[in-house]
Amino acid sequence: MTADVEYVEAAPTAPRRGLFGLGPVRTVIAALIPVALLVALLSWAFASPVGASPDEDYHLGSIWCAQGDRAGLCESTSDPGVKRVPASVTKAAKCYAFDILHSGRCPDAASQQLEKSKRGTFNDHGYPPVFYLTMSVFVSQDTAASVLAMRAFNCLLFVGLLTALFLLLSPPRRGLVLWGGTIALVPFGMFIIPSVNPSGWAAISAVTLWLCLVGFYEAQSRGRMIGLGALATVATLMGAGARSDAATYSVLAMVVVVLLKAERTRDFWLRSILTLVLAIVCVVFFLTGSQGGVINPETAAPLSGRQTLALAVANLLQLPSLWTGSLGTWGLGWLDTLMPAIVWVPSVVLVAGVAFGALRYAPLRKALAVGLVGVALVVVPLYVLVHDRVTVGNGVQPRYIYPLLLLFVGVSLWGFRRLGLGLSGVQLILIVGGLWIANHVALYTNLRRYVTGEAAQGLNLDAGTDWWWSLPFGPIWVWVVGSLAFLAALAAAAVISWPTGTFGLRRRAALT
Repeated sequence: MTADVEYVEAAPTAPRRGLFGLGPVRTVIAALIPVALLVALLSWAFASPVGASPDEDYHLGSIWCAQGDRAGLCESTSDPGVKRVPASVTKAAKCYAFDILHSGRCPDAASQQLEKSKRGTFNDHGYPPVFYLTMSVFVSQDTAASVLAMRAFNCLLFVGLLTALFLLLSPPRRGLVLWGGTIALVPFGMFIIPSVNPSGWAAISAVTLWLCLVGFYEAQSRGRMIGLGALATVATLMGAGARSDAATYSVLAMVVVVLLKAERTRDFWLRSILTLVLAIVCVVFFLTGSQGGVINPETAAPLSGRQTLALAVANLLQLPSLWTGSLGTWGLGWLDTLMPAIVWVPSVVLVAGVAFGALRYAPLRKALAVGLVGVALVVVPLYVLVHDRVTVGNGVQPRYIYPLLLLFVGVSLWGFRRLGLGLSGVQLILIVGGLWIANHVALYTNLRRYVTGEAAQGLNLDAGTDWWWSLPFGPIWVWVVGSLAFLAALAAAAVISWPTGTFGLRRRAALT
């Protein structure tokens, strides 16, 4: 094994005990985090109607036909690129998409009568099949209930993977799960993970895959190694099986982990067999789907070398807007639900501040890993924009590179071996407060846009409701409970991460 240098919090004055390596009180508080986070995500699952995520009519059609022909759900026509699916699927967002004054109510989408549609993978084979096949298990004659079940399942997947990672990783790595998977979630992550959009799985994979592999390489017991290897396999199948571009991001995550953990030992090479197999799986999924984030530019006029350079420079100057777009500077849904500045300012400041502060510890391996992901954040969208001959704001959306942003934040935090990642109590309070305010306002804004349309005013979401699910509780309860649940999850994370003993940082040599 090779020696490296890591920054850690000074050791506490008293030993910690408990299931998580914490004291008994903190152990109970830690156990509340996944419950509160699940409730917070479920509130976002209820916060928008069927069809609200980007291109959801396409994804719903793909889900309904993922298992082939099923009477009343998906039926073939004489054209293999056209299927008959319920009107509730084909017209899910046609009433309100791009019209912020219109609520999420769409009478045209209430019917289960089958209609012809070209919107789905049956027409272009653009996406890998795993996401659609998994979601198709929940398809029924009740479209709204089916979509809510899918959203709830994806919430459970995310929270379940994070919880399993927290339990299986060694204590020094658990802070990466606690904060690396949280800091960049608001607002886009909170919206897209509890959705029926494949980008949700891409985001989940970006948060978890690299940590699964880190734990797999570091595991000292056979049980932990098997468990983390299984989680890495699940995370890979989720990412590569949802989007072709996510397959490439998964391979990048594997390269980053190998860069961080490479050793000249037989054990390292044996464990790398799993990484190689997973990388091959990603390549296979990438090749089986035509969707890779690049739009076909065949109809566009060719550019000269000077025009190409000018286009590249123009896009480079605007590229940061794609990085911050998922933090609230771009709209949610069909890019039509714009967030107030109180949402994106805390999110952008916290992500940038935490990542920048974490770089105070940057040995060669970490610097190379962070630099590699940083280069990808520039090269990937820039290549697509120039290839498609478009500028920022057209074609490429922040959700396409959101997994790279999540990976960048996580790798930036590498090397801090405590739950608090070296953060002071004041810093933890600011993170909790900033993220809670951003989520609180973002959830209200998203609910308001669909419940009444954005023309309505007032905090009472139950007043003048034009769209809502057939549920015994109203949208205001979703907002209040979801907001408080997210605050509880953040506060509990801060409590168990609170610095004890000496508040400073000390430097020590550690085997990594």
